[in-house]
Formats: sequence, C-alpha cells, structure tokens
Amino acid sequence: MTYHPQQTVKLAIDCLSGEMIQAETLLQIDEAEFSGMRRSAMSARVERKRGGNTVRFLCAICRQALFLSRRKEGNANRWFVHDGKSEECPWYEGNKLTPEQTKALIYRGQQEGAKHQEYKNFLAHWLSKDSHVSKISQEQTTFSEVVKGEWRRPDVKCLYKGKPLVFEVQLSYTFLSDVIARDEFYKREKIFIVWVFSKFELNRAAVTDEAFFNRRNVFVLDDEALKETTDQGVLTFSGYRQLPKLINKNIYDTWESGFVSLGYVTFPTDTFRPYFYNYEAEKTALLALQSKELQRIQLQTWQQSVDEFIDLAIDHYESDCDDDTKNALLSKVDRLKDSSYWREEFKALKEYEFNGWHGVLSVLLSIKLNRPISYSKDFTVYQVIEAGLRTSYKDFGKHANAILYLWACKTYKPTMTTKNHSWISTYAKKVKSSIDNNENIYRRFTGYDEIIKLLFPELRKHLATTFGT
Repeated sequence: MTYHPQQTVKLAIDCLSGEMIQAETLLQIDEAEFSGMRRSAMSARVERKRGGNTVRFLCAICRQALFLSRRKEGNANRWFVHDGKSEECPWYEGNKLTPEQTKALIYRGQQEGAKHQEYKNFLAHWLSKDSHVSKISQEQTTFSEVVKGEWRRPDVKCLYKGKPLVFEVQLSYTFLSDVIARDEFYKREKIFIVWVFSKFELNRAAVTDEAFFNRRNVFVLDDEALKETTDQGVLTFSGYRQLPKLINKNIYDTWESGFVSLGYVTFPTDTFRPYFYNYEAEKTALLALQSKELQRIQLQTWQQSVDEFIDLAIDHYESDCDDDTKNALLSKVDRLKDSSYWREEFKALKEYEFNGWHGVLSVLLSIKLNRPISYSKDFTVYQVIEAGLRTSYKDFGKHANAILYLWACKTYKPTMTTKNHSWISTYAKKVKSSIDNNENIYRRFTGYDEIIKLLFPELRKHLATTFGT
C-alpha cells in the first residue's frame, strides 16, 4: 500500500540549532537521526504538558510548537504537526492550500529565514562596534533564574552599559501571546528587550500592538536605518513615534520618525521595555497646555462679556434709562450665567439699587471715566461724588457707600479743583475718625463687593480689607 506524504507544514525552525528545516529533508535523513529528532520533539511536548516551556521545533509561519509524526512503513511519510490549534496559520493541518499557495509560502519562509539571520548578524556586528556593549551572543539560551525550567533563546543578547539587553527580530507573523510571554519572561528576569521590525507597517497587528504597548515607540531597521548605521558607524534605528500635537485647541496624533541610537534610549525598570520617546508625558503636558489655553479663552470670553455689560450700562444711562436699554442690560446678565466664571453673588447685577438711575454703578463709572454718568451733563465729577457720599442705601443709612466712593477717588483720581479736593480730604478724615471710634455712621455696605471687584478690578485691594465693615 502506498502512502502519500502529509507534509502540511513546509518549513520549521530547529530551536536547538537555529536552522530552518524543510519538511522534504525529513524524507532523506536516516532512521536514527529522525528517531532522535522525533524523541526530542516529543520530550519537549511532554514537558510542556507538565507546565514547562521547552520547544524543539517551531512552525516558520506561526511560531507555534511542532512535533514529528510518521507512518511505520518506510521513510516516505514523515511530517511536522502543530501541537494544538493554530487556525490562523496557513500551514495548520485543518487548512487547505492550493499547490501555488504552498509553493509561495515555502519560498517566503526560506526568504524570511535567511533575512532573519542577516538581521541577527547585522545587530551583533554593529553592537560589537559599540564600546558600551559587551558579551554579545546570538541564539544563546537564557534560563530563568526565577522559575525553574523556563528559558528563552533571544535572537541577540548583550550587556549594554552593564545592563542585560536582548533583541528579538520580527519579520513575519508572531502571535501576540508569544510576544506577551517573552515580555513577561524578560521582565521577570530583569532583562531589557527590544522588538525590532524591518518595516513600519501599522496595518500589521504586531506593529500596532508593539506601538501601543511601548509608549507609542517602534524600533525599525529599514533600509534608511541600515544605511545610517553604516554611514555613522553606530547601530541606528529608524525610531517611529506617535506625537500628540495641539492644533486649533484640539490634540491630534501623528506618526513621525527619526534616527535613534542606543545612546538616546531610556531603559525603564518598571517595564524593561526600552523607549526613546515618552508619549504619555508629552500628551500630559499638552493636555495641561490645552486646559490652560481653554481657560485663557474662557476667561477672555468672560472678560469680554463683562466689558459688554459695562458698555450696555453706559448706553442705558445715556438713554435716560429707557426700557429697551434696561432690558438689554438685564439680558446680558442672564447670558453671563452661562459662563463657568459665574458666581451666585453676581446676581446683584440685576438689582436696581446697583444699576439704576444714580445707583452705585453710575457713581463708580463717573469717577473712573472722569465724567458724569446718569447725572446731568452739567454736573462735575465732584458733584456726582458729593451726591453719592450722601445717598442713603437700605437700612445702612445715608453714608453706606461713602467709603467705597472715597476709595474710588483715591484709585482713579478724577479731575477736581483744589477746593473740591480739600473738601474730599476733610470728609475722608472725618470718616476715618468715626470708624476708629467704632461708630456706625459710615458703616460700609458690603453686599456689592463681588460685583464691584468684577467690574472695577482696581478696587479689589481696598475691598479685601475689613475697614468700615
């Protein structure tokens, strides 16, 4: 009875020697060698079932462990078998491939195997040129010092400035589970690991996974990096990084690259994943800048609205306080409530005693602008002040705002004659004496302090005192 070869897996990696093995060569080796290979693969399989990580052969496509199978008759029916399901792998036994697909995969596997070796040689060669690097090796088994029986065989291993560092080259598909397992192993062993790609291809899951795991950093040895290494005489990568940028108040991420040598790489002991650009730190700084910029814009908008309120108040007074300008003024207050800067104390902006005819606002505006506001145009500013000083307010008596207006005179220095100024000075001394004697004649009304600070910020330092309260 004739049996046909069942060689679905066309190319395997021998983890013992690091060589690529074509399935066809299994048909040519003698029985003793094949039996030894088969026993080694099955021993590793048994060890894995016990919880170990020993692997003799790997699929060249999916990097999953393989074991060897055969029929008893002759040597024309030996083949590799996946140890477990690997449905994403085109060589998995449950998948059906055309002869053309099989041929293409064999060729790709051979090409990738040779290229993989070239990259390992390149890394080792240029690392040897670095005075900070020592103890360089390729495919040297690293046994765990923490978990007995665990091991890994990194592509290239060395000491960089005394720190253990390994390089793993990713040219073809590697399962994320394998990447995670290697990361965890090296982190546990306190060994730094750099995953190296030959191209920056975000459409490849492995590249995307690496980018978003390692602070948006990807180490690439593309043609440009290979040339730069040769030109500069120092191992150099094309360092792809995702940069957050603040554009028109929004943050956008863009990918950029630049040459990176080991001298510009950070070696963090929390992840043991070297990086050359800290995306999160940069984005945090940009978020702070964005927040500051938004606050600046919001404050600018708020201040503009406050200035508009003052302009509307002046229009209201100059129109003899008609209803239309009054409604516009009160509507502006309602719009101010939409701002995050609004405070409950600002509702007093709507009170007639504050914004009405001969109210507190009109007197303060007259003093600041050095012209009568809401008073007869024939009045001098001094006459407005004098009237204001003697205007009663609620249950605080007729001098409730005297101290406030005196502070405004001292701050804004409106035009007055020498006689007027002397009268104001005498009045101020009288007020101070009364306050010093704990009298209530000039007790100041403080209910408008917050809106006065808002509209007349120059008076804040005076309002911050307890004088006259």
